[in-house]
Amino acid sequence: MKSLQSKTLHESKLLLKLAGPIIVGQVGQNLIQLADTLLVGALGPVALGASAFAGSLFIVFLIFGLGILAPTTALFAKMQGQENFPHGGVLLRHSLAVALGISAVLIAAIYLLIPHLAWFGQRAEILSLGMPFLKIITWSILPSMIYQCYKQFTDGIGKTKVGMYVMIAGVIINVALNYVLIHGSYGFPRLGLNGSAWATLIARTLMAFGMVLYVHLHPKFKVYMAERWIHNFDHQILKSMLRLGIPTGFTYFFEVGAFSSAAVMMGWFGAIPLAAHQITISLASTSFLITLGIGIAASIRVGFEMGRGDYSLARHAGFTAIKIGGFYMGLCALGFFFLRHWFPTFYVTDPDVIEWAARFFVVVAIFEIFDGVQAVSIGALRGMSDTQWPGIIAFFAYWVMGLPGGYLLAFHLGAGPVGIWLGLLIGLIFASVFLSWRFHRLSHRYLSSSSSPET
Repeated sequence: MKSLQSKTLHESKLLLKLAGPIIVGQVGQNLIQLADTLLVGALGPVALGASAFAGSLFIVFLIFGLGILAPTTALFAKMQGQENFPHGGVLLRHSLAVALGISAVLIAAIYLLIPHLAWFGQRAEILSLGMPFLKIITWSILPSMIYQCYKQFTDGIGKTKVGMYVMIAGVIINVALNYVLIHGSYGFPRLGLNGSAWATLIARTLMAFGMVLYVHLHPKFKVYMAERWIHNFDHQILKSMLRLGIPTGFTYFFEVGAFSSAAVMMGWFGAIPLAAHQITISLASTSFLITLGIGIAASIRVGFEMGRGDYSLARHAGFTAIKIGGFYMGLCALGFFFLRHWFPTFYVTDPDVIEWAARFFVVVAIFEIFDGVQAVSIGALRGMSDTQWPGIIAFFAYWVMGLPGGYLLAFHLGAGPVGIWLGLLIGLIFASVFLSWRFHRLSHRYLSSSSSPET
């Protein structure tokens, strides 16, 4: 029997081996947004604020869609643990059907919302630039969902490098297109802010094509495609995916929607705090996505062991991942605090924007650890196909506590723009405590119901 220390070390290596390529892919996804922010920043605070406003609305819809697909990673991992390989192709086909259907709904929803953007109380110059930007980038939902569908498959079966390589290529294409389309270099038209949207749309489309072609043409995936690809759909599989996916979509929606709503409220203070907020959230999101990669690895490991019936190891894998996520985000917290005046200079030279961003980074440094714990806990719970309770916890954390608390602090208790970030901190503390507690209770319940001894 392995000692607890050696068991934890072994599990950590497995998690990090899985998480490494996923993290690169997750960071790459955020680098597309980071590249957009850096290059748009040269157009001035109004353009940066417009991209922040439009991007905040767009990301709520995109993340909801990606959240619906998220549980399929654990389903693929469970299939791998059971060695029922042909079922992987069946799951992939049904997952793609879900991705296409949800994409159509989300795109239609955004276009119905666009004529009513004035409801959000933004200034006229922000709306005039943000509206056409949003119209273009909305169409990137479809290729993003297709790419994610295939990435969930390759990640779930342990081939995590596939999505990583495609994402790296997408980042390079996106940065190059951003440069030439925003500024009109090398004979391309000068499109300004809209050039950034077109760059993102083209890059994500090429990424989707890359994933589809690789999975269907490479021999290593033939074992998963034993059944005919064009085949009648099993409505029970579709219902099962939606039953797991919709609560996860709302979990993502509640969290990302809270941060996007925070950006909307920040816009009520003007373009300067909004630009500072965009800088802060851009860098904080980079560190978060690394932790999210660890959470996805936790989902794969927990799901794989659940498929094998080893509930003790599934529990151990989940808690090991939570510890890794918390430790990493603690290091990020130190970096954000001590370099809070330096990071904003990557984006702008405006001293007011830099000062506001530095104030926001103080709060970010505090909530980093809580953000890491809640992100990995969600992944571990998803490995156990538990999606409803995380959604309920997220709703209370962000929409009952976080956002109302931030609004009161910012607009009624004199904290100003920093109060909005303090509200987000309150929500993250609540989420981290109750999500990790939920994983403890659920994993213990599986152990108690199992006749196999805990090792």
